[in-house]
Amino acid sequence: MKTGLALFLFFSLVTVGRADDTLPAWNADTQTAWWAQNPTPDSWEAAAKDLEARLDAAYKKDGSSCFSQPDFQGWMEHLEWIKTGLACRDLVTDGNELKTFVSLGKDETVSHLFVEKLDPLDDKKEALKILLHLAETKPDDLHEYPALGIAYSLVFDQPFPDDWPHHQVAQSAVPIGDLDVVDRFNFYVQANRDKKTELDLTQVPFEDLKFLVDSKVKLSELTYAQASHVSYKDFFNAFFSITYDESRVQSAGNMVLNWDLPTYTLHDIEKHGGICVDQAYYASILGKGRGIPTIFFTGQGSGGGHAWFGYLMRQLKWELDCGRYANQNYPKGYALDPQTWQQIKDTAVDYQVKNGPTNPHYPAATTALAWARLHSGDPSARQILDDARSIMPELIDIWEEESTLMDAGTEIDPADKKAFYQAWITQFQSSADLKVDGQTHLLAVLKQANDPEAENLERSIILQNRSAGFDLGIKGSVSAVTEKMDAGDWDGARLEFQKAVRDFKDQGGGTFFNEVIAPYVVSCAAHGQFKQAEEGIKFTEDRMSIDSKSILGVEFDHLKRDLDVMQEAFPPLDQWVGKIDAGEYEEVWNNAAKAYQDQVSLKNWLEFMDRTRKPLGKFTSRTITGTPRVMDHAKLGTAKVPVELKGEFFYVRYRTTFDAKAFTEDVLLQKTGDGKWIVSGYWFRPFED
Repeated sequence: MKTGLALFLFFSLVTVGRADDTLPAWNADTQTAWWAQNPTPDSWEAAAKDLEARLDAAYKKDGSSCFSQPDFQGWMEHLEWIKTGLACRDLVTDGNELKTFVSLGKDETVSHLFVEKLDPLDDKKEALKILLHLAETKPDDLHEYPALGIAYSLVFDQPFPDDWPHHQVAQSAVPIGDLDVVDRFNFYVQANRDKKTELDLTQVPFEDLKFLVDSKVKLSELTYAQASHVSYKDFFNAFFSITYDESRVQSAGNMVLNWDLPTYTLHDIEKHGGICVDQAYYASILGKGRGIPTIFFTGQGSGGGHAWFGYLMRQLKWELDCGRYANQNYPKGYALDPQTWQQIKDTAVDYQVKNGPTNPHYPAATTALAWARLHSGDPSARQILDDARSIMPELIDIWEEESTLMDAGTEIDPADKKAFYQAWITQFQSSADLKVDGQTHLLAVLKQANDPEAENLERSIILQNRSAGFDLGIKGSVSAVTEKMDAGDWDGARLEFQKAVRDFKDQGGGTFFNEVIAPYVVSCAAHGQFKQAEEGIKFTEDRMSIDSKSILGVEFDHLKRDLDVMQEAFPPLDQWVGKIDAGEYEEVWNNAAKAYQDQVSLKNWLEFMDRTRKPLGKFTSRTITGTPRVMDHAKLGTAKVPVELKGEFFYVRYRTTFDAKAFTEDVLLQKTGDGKWIVSGYWFRPFED
């Protein structure tokens, strides 16, 4: 078909076809005609409304079958691209950037993949900005490597976590650099063309490539990795190629878990060896340099914390257990999804590989999901999501979207919620994690309705997951113990805690310690139940086999030390915040540590209190959020002028409420030479969930 004829036909559909809202065929000619008629953002909004109306007519006419139609899919993705431009209008008003945006819109290989993979948690504007920059500088390469370019757009749209690559190395030691996305994109394109990558990156899907581009190390590190002689066939040996540094875990009878050298290059790790986090990091970056997507995992086993890695094999299948010791019983590995920086589990990675883009129903299901999100504020959204679930019930994203909608809808009948989560549990019977997610949602619904089934379900979650999936069972124990503590029922909390210890004993390991034991002990102490906290530790030690030389053994020692500190620090802390509540601001300041007084003058302190606290009205309540921490150093001052302090510190964060307005209070205490605890820092700001 000639373009001129296509343009005429499209005009006819717009001007004459409104009577039946016919959806045009999706092809290169009608797409070109659309852009010819709508070359600038001034006309996009009206054109988008018209197109949405046509899509809606197609949905009402054909029902869920429309989501499988190529014409509907093509125009739906086109609509999403236009809406992205309208949402980021300031990016596409400039002549060159507008031209680039339109050019990408005509290249559905790029623009349609972008809107398909865009997550609600992505920074849409920043992601589009990166994509436009790539398209302006490397248009041909982007067309050839669309998934790679979009991986960079949707990973680098948000800052990496502050403790990247992990919290056991100082940021100053990590060779971070060369962060221009175009340079990094070009590095992989050229490496692929020069046959320096183990995989052909034009054939690797976006879902895997985001685990390739998720590093901030200098390109020289990635180049160094390409010279490695570790065989790709046995790439799991990359972990074991680094000598385990026994001295790090036997230093003065304690564990030195942090890297203490000034630099943290691949060469440094090869030369000095390391512990599991260093071995896993090394293997992960080694793979990324060689064009192998890799994932850095951490987990808790019977002996405490551990790190390992996973990598994409030549058949585009993931091996997720490299360096994971079977005898330590690690039920789950946890990583970060680099697209959103949200925590993900190894089981979720494995499930999504099997139930993701390779499923023949995936295009129709994701089109339906996109259509539902477009109608998120409309009563029809639930029906659309039900349609999406009928197309591909294995796609967890659809269930999670409908769950969010249900939880936000106060008008939804609890019976509907109950039926939905029961269907969730049935659908995901074969996936322990997803099944428990559904059970946890259902449990909340039952408790809110005071349904007597709640107690049995809570116990069922624990009992069905006491062995291989014990981390899931622990969730039930956490809920049972926390519920009693939140209600101030300390006898009930003790009984639930003891029941949990009997249920899991040695099975729970580090997960049970971090999720149940430590929070229970700390919460008891924070509420003045010191005797109950001590009894909790003793009850646990009598029933768990704890190796004093293991990470878990060290954590127990730290918990007992922290409990001793809390018994000393909480009374003066309670007295200090009590005086603040009484308005005795000058006396409070006089009782603060000199280091704090050097940072905040009495005049500024009084002005701050008058400005922030006096207008708030009546003090209502104060609760501890997070876990109080005992530290051996602290930082005061500002980010530009920090003041480093050494010694023994105790840090607590509160949620403080005044006449229904909540604020966050952070208090830092320091132990003086004569054994007293005094405040070294205080921060106060509006509370954020």
